[in-house]
Amino acid sequence: MHILTREDAQYIDQVVPTAFDIPLELLMENAGRGLVDALWGNYDLLQLDENNMQGRFVLFLCGCGNNGADGLVAARHLMEQGVPVRVVLCGNPDKGSTLFQSQLKRCKTIGCSVEAYDDFNDWSQAVVVVEGLVGTGLEGALRSSTIEILHDIDIMRTQYGFAVWAIDVPAGLDATTGQISEGTLACDYTVTFGAMKQGLLLYPGKNVGGVCIVAPLGVPWQQMIVDRYQTFTIDNELAELLIEYRPDTAHKGVNGNLLIIGGSGDMVGAPMLAGEAAVHSGAGKTTLAVPEKIQKIVQGRIIPEVMVTSITADISGLCHQRNVVAIGPGLGRTDEVKTLVQSVLTMCDNPLVIDADALYAMGHIGIVNQDAVVSGDLNKLYSVSKSIPSCVMTPHLGEFSRLINMPVKWIERNYVIVARAFAMAHNVVLVLKGIPSLVALPDGTVYINTIGNSGMGTGGMGDVLTGVISAFISQGYSLQDSAVLGVYVHSRSADLLFDNRPWGYTPSDVSLHIGQVIGELLGERE
Repeated sequence: MHILTREDAQYIDQVVPTAFDIPLELLMENAGRGLVDALWGNYDLLQLDENNMQGRFVLFLCGCGNNGADGLVAARHLMEQGVPVRVVLCGNPDKGSTLFQSQLKRCKTIGCSVEAYDDFNDWSQAVVVVEGLVGTGLEGALRSSTIEILHDIDIMRTQYGFAVWAIDVPAGLDATTGQISEGTLACDYTVTFGAMKQGLLLYPGKNVGGVCIVAPLGVPWQQMIVDRYQTFTIDNELAELLIEYRPDTAHKGVNGNLLIIGGSGDMVGAPMLAGEAAVHSGAGKTTLAVPEKIQKIVQGRIIPEVMVTSITADISGLCHQRNVVAIGPGLGRTDEVKTLVQSVLTMCDNPLVIDADALYAMGHIGIVNQDAVVSGDLNKLYSVSKSIPSCVMTPHLGEFSRLINMPVKWIERNYVIVARAFAMAHNVVLVLKGIPSLVALPDGTVYINTIGNSGMGTGGMGDVLTGVISAFISQGYSLQDSAVLGVYVHSRSADLLFDNRPWGYTPSDVSLHIGQVIGELLGERE
């Protein structure tokens, strides 16, 4: 599913009228009708004139821009359908947008109740409050007057129990970054237009959107953004498209030969988790290369399907005939590890998955130009200081912070754009493990994960993901498909556990459910 930023939405509004000879006013009409359809999908609004519901109404709080105009369209359609509505204007209507002025005139012409916010004091009869104060155009902080209105809404819903619906995005939410302004109100529902807005999937924005419903615009807007950087969701529909049946003649020789380099005296379990996850993900042959001092320990604890060898100085020989080499889980942070990682990066011609301590060993590999974030110029935002081979990199936020020498808080505020710039500059597939995780590709495409749960926040979960991604690469999937599919399978496995055990399941438990998830995906194709 497509994801749109604020800039994408503005671009669509600019180009669609000319490209398709469809005025913006018609898009607004479609948006308003989509909002009405969503309301009908959750309420029997005809009951508002019946029995104990008599006198109740749907309340629209409308700003004087195009977001408020969307609300006016919806109010008009509900009124036509016999649903009691009241419109309250928040701001000076004389200074409203052109489309707002047009829609306001139509509402008044058909007799819709319209009043100023300062004159309204009938909250007790509202069954639903629809907030259309700002919309996707916001950059920065809310005005104090808007904050006061949102505060009033919050107090009144506590007292009277009505639901709050947002139009496109909640007021105060940055539709691109997911950052929220002071005063932003957590809504019960958000009806967004055309496609999911990026800010509704990123924290803290995800906490305020409530249940998100996508309403169609009625035009093939996707044709207008083919030359822009694309963002999509990672979900079951995408995973189902990527997964492939194995042929009946498949055997271990064609299902992949995978090597995982990891482990140290203090972290014996990390490479084992990765190796076992690779087996459960279908790799034909999985081998762990660990320090000689822990080889016997690993051999005694690992499942018998995983072969174990020791790390040698002959890196080329160790990597020979492997379909993929993963390095990093539990390696430690010694000078010897730095040398080992550098040797693998320079001497290994295999597809690589770089994780954990291998990422630490790489140090700072790029430079961020913070000023370029404002302009959105990806070519100037990030520059390479150390070259690396084409690979899959799987850092969490702390590891990514070290790679680009930027604080985690800054990365969280610029999550998607910096990941996109990094992947493009280094020509790598970046799996940035955060909340949510995302996959950024060298061509600028970004996929944002929409599943997973809080139970995944435990040590070893990233090692399992490394094993899953590596296993898919070993079976012939591309680096990008392996990353996207790996993130989905990993998260979906955790969700299966979460349904019955929201607390205390382990990475090993997740690994054991991978086959079930793959079975789900293959079953959906039958």
